[in-house]
Amino acid sequence: MKKAHKTTKAKTQGAHHDVTKTKTTRPTETALQPATPLEVMVSRAIDQELDWYFSYAETALHRERIGMLPSYAAVLVTEPTDSAIRNRALDIARVVRGCLRALAPQHAEVLRAVYTPRAWPRNVDKAFDSLAAIVVRLAFADNPWPPRRGKSGLEQAAAVQLSAAITCNSVSVAKLRSQAQRLLGGAVVAYAGLRALEGVTLGAR
Repeated sequence: MKKAHKTTKAKTQGAHHDVTKTKTTRPTETALQPATPLEVMVSRAIDQELDWYFSYAETALHRERIGMLPSYAAVLVTEPTDSAIRNRALDIARVVRGCLRALAPQHAEVLRAVYTPRAWPRNVDKAFDSLAAIVVRLAFADNPWPPRRGKSGLEQAAAVQLSAAITCNSVSVAKLRSQAQRLLGGAVVAYAGLRALEGVTLGAR
């Protein structure tokens, strides 16, 4: 899980740092296929933003007490005071929430699945990387996108079954990866399109 740190003097005060377990490819880069430096920056910023929102800001937003920024936003702060950081973080969190609510429900749930921190069996994580959460649902759930409440137990049980299936070579890893990638690609592109319409600037470190 990514950890957020807060300093009092540095320009990066209140940043939600990009320090998760290693992943071979950012979900947004796989989906958006950025070709220019600017596109890479935007892709990385979206990745940082979604990770920050689902692992931290969504919960903090309910309390209206957000004290950390996604990394891309932290380095753009010109007035690194606690008040400025809180206001900026609150603005970004509200924008992200609005974009997610405007998405088709399946797209929003795909993004939540990918960016909600959790641990998977080692061979599931190795085979599917950032797609693991989507694949777990596709492989064994009758309804790939069940309501959020009460879902965690089903996901963990399905992940164990998927791990066993991979070990026994009784599941097509390539087919599941392809299906999951299409779902993720559609969700990221849809989010990026909505996010581009907002006035809150995207950037990247």
